[in-house]
Amino acid sequence: MTLSGYFFDLFVTTFRNPKLAAQRLLALDLPVEARWLGLVLVSVLTVIATKLMLATVPEIEVQAWERAWSDPWFGLPVQVISMTLLAVAIALIGRFFGGAGRFEDALVAVVWIQGVMLAPQLVQIVLFPVAPALAGLIAIGSVGLFFWMLSNFTCVLHGFRSALGAFFGILGSLLVLAMIIAVLFSVLGVFPYGTGG
Repeated sequence: MTLSGYFFDLFVTTFRNPKLAAQRLLALDLPVEARWLGLVLVSVLTVIATKLMLATVPEIEVQAWERAWSDPWFGLPVQVISMTLLAVAIALIGRFFGGAGRFEDALVAVVWIQGVMLAPQLVQIVLFPVAPALAGLIAIGSVGLFFWMLSNFTCVLHGFRSALGAFFGILGSLLVLAMIIAVLFSVLGVFPYGTGG
């Protein structure tokens, strides 16, 4: 199997059986440099996808924080920092509850899942101009899909049995991350409910 074929199969497996995908991904034991390069690449693609998504929304409906998130000079470093902090939180909180996961593996898990989640985001971009309601349903489903995948990856990462326990750990991690981002946005004068202008 070619390298591209392997990763495509891993992509499909992530949707079908995230625990198996996590085991296969972590077993690769990727070099640290590859993990950080993957972080930057996925961050760039996420910013591009966000910009494309906002291009389908009427200008008046775009929030200031959304505009900031899609700006490469602001959104890219925030995206990199956010995923790094999420990986740190997953690693530390998991270890607090007896897990054995490393930050390096948490990082590759977060980066991989964020990369996989670009697929439903691209579907939303295509559908939004012609079927906004359907695009909205996909967006809601994507949130659940993200938590399901990350919970299962966290179970494998830390050797936990219950995905539910991992889910609550992820919620705690995201809450901390959300507060950090909110403070950052406020310091920079970008408020979550400000209007675009």
